[in-house]
Amino acid sequence: MTVLVIGASGAIGSACVMTAKKSFPVIAADLKPSDLGEVKTSKIDVSQLDSVTEVIHEINKSSPLTGVIYAAGLNTTGYLDAVDWQDYERVMSVNLRGAFYVGSTLLRLSRQEKRAINSVFISSTAGLMGEPGGTVYCASKFGLIGFVQSFAGEISQFGGRSNVVCPGNVESPMLLDLATKIGLRDGRSGEQVIDQWKEASSLKRLIRPDEVAETCVWLLSPGSSGICGQTFIVDGART
Repeated sequence: MTVLVIGASGAIGSACVMTAKKSFPVIAADLKPSDLGEVKTSKIDVSQLDSVTEVIHEINKSSPLTGVIYAAGLNTTGYLDAVDWQDYERVMSVNLRGAFYVGSTLLRLSRQEKRAINSVFISSTAGLMGEPGGTVYCASKFGLIGFVQSFAGEISQFGGRSNVVCPGNVESPMLLDLATKIGLRDGRSGEQVIDQWKEASSLKRLIRPDEVAETCVWLLSPGSSGICGQTFIVDGART
């Protein structure tokens, strides 16, 4: 079972690579591949259909692909009447359209080769509940859940499974950058925003990337063979 992690340079993506490689051969793909030790890397631009199809087909030729984790994601914040439409296009192209490109390519492979390919797409708790200032990001993550629920019904005819993982606030450079931007908008420090997010979780802390990764890898494994088209939340209960 070869697992492809897309978005492998991010905090969650790199954690998925490190976790998955304990059990499976792993290939790490990103627009800007980072040093992940001895893990094989590949360059991919999820906003471009040609790039997605070429990379997945090339990997599949040398090592039949049976698992994919889609961890590519971008964030932006701002009220709707102040949306930067270039940011909108950028976020939607990575968070949602790229997932469509990946799913389409996997379905085509499964249809051609009659082979099961399991996949996990990383959404967010922001894909379950909207929030002021998060219209673009929330919409992209809500859309991803709807995509996977539909895609799962299509890929399952070939034995493949697809599920969604929704992390809460994950300790990462992207979250810190977001907190800083929200703080500037609301007249607070980034640290104060982070503290508010911690308090909003019953765990009273941020989620670790490895906690998300463990869930993703489990959803690719035989241990989750009866699960398809479902959404898993990796977060503390809301207080």
